[in-house]
Amino acid sequence: MRFYTIQKLGPKRSLTPEGFLLCEEVPVARTGEMLYGAGEVPVEPGPDGLIRISRTPEEVFRDETLASCIGKPVTLDHPTDFVDPSNFGALSRGTMFNVRRGAGIADDLIIADLLVTEAEAIRAVQEDGIEEVSLGYEADYEQVSPGRGVQRNIVVNHVALVERGRCGPRCAIGDKEPQMAKKPSFLDKLRALMKDAEMEEKEEKKTDDEESEEQEEKKEKTGDSALLKSLVKRMEAQDALLASLATLVKAQAKDADGDDEEDEEDDESGKTGDEGDLTEAETGGKLNQAEVDLYTGDSAKTILSRAEILSPGIKLPTLDSKASTVDRAAALCKCQRKALDLAYQTDAGRAAIAPFVGGKTADFEKMPVALVNAAFMGASELMKAQNNGGAHASAAPTKDFGKRSTVADINKRNREFWADRAAH
Repeated sequence: MRFYTIQKLGPKRSLTPEGFLLCEEVPVARTGEMLYGAGEVPVEPGPDGLIRISRTPEEVFRDETLASCIGKPVTLDHPTDFVDPSNFGALSRGTMFNVRRGAGIADDLIIADLLVTEAEAIRAVQEDGIEEVSLGYEADYEQVSPGRGVQRNIVVNHVALVERGRCGPRCAIGDKEPQMAKKPSFLDKLRALMKDAEMEEKEEKKTDDEESEEQEEKKEKTGDSALLKSLVKRMEAQDALLASLATLVKAQAKDADGDDEEDEEDDESGKTGDEGDLTEAETGGKLNQAEVDLYTGDSAKTILSRAEILSPGIKLPTLDSKASTVDRAAALCKCQRKALDLAYQTDAGRAAIAPFVGGKTADFEKMPVALVNAAFMGASELMKAQNNGGAHASAAPTKDFGKRSTVADINKRNREFWADRAAH
């Protein structure tokens, strides 16, 4: 299968006209020995608490195993459950195809091409360096001795983009994007700004000291002054967010004290929602510039994916590319409020959101914009960490491979194993 691409990022990476990332000749699995922790596979651990599972070429490269790889979805890290029709839309980030056995020094590898079609996954590979890959699959296990076993009948479900895969760095996407094509960082921009300022000072020394006010105003509207104004706006937005968080901390401290008399004094002095009482906050009107700036930075690009983490299956808005910055910010804020409200109706969502709303039943429609953004970002990060952590219950530092077994499944296999040995 061949793909039409328009930009070559390296010998093994390129972009399609839509901006999809094509990664060719990616090693996705290998033969040999794999390390597992106790409980990850139905084999009794050895004296060191670890299990070493061997995969022979006959099992890895059998026709059924290779065929099970074709067309399977690319995921961003391993999902808690295997990919199926009910969760495909939420988990799939691309497709695996052109599956074959490697040749020469790579004859112990399964090679495939990956077409990554989702923006967050493309950024993870290109910008965050998430380049190792790991197959998620079902398999049968045969114990050879305590701590050692053999894997058979492998059937692949998905291929995950991970920070560290069980197969090691051999199974990874090759060829990073050239350094010259990378987006400049904040420090790069700041250095360029300082360098330009020094050059401007030298130029000013060579010219007359008397410049008209009109010329000075034109300079302020262009070049470095525009960049400085942009930095100031971002700082103001961050200040507004920190102020909201400080208000929330004060409210939590006051609740912990349980001082009824002090609460009565606050009520008499005209306490409002702006002082931390989220249940009595007034409905926020049109977003001011500081609030709009909260939805124009790099973090705003992740709002839709974070909403899916907080409330899986949420109906996300379609953002018009021609919409104004203010309208786009308002739509993103509305999406945050909806995701928080839906997530708060679940036990897991309430546990993640509660630390950011003082433990109260919050009215997200009336909550101040800066606090909505803070609660949304913080709670989604907690949920993401819990989701990732829940997929790896092993005490060993391994993150992938194998279908998760329940405690009941493991106990059942152990009983059958020891019963069989006792019979002999």
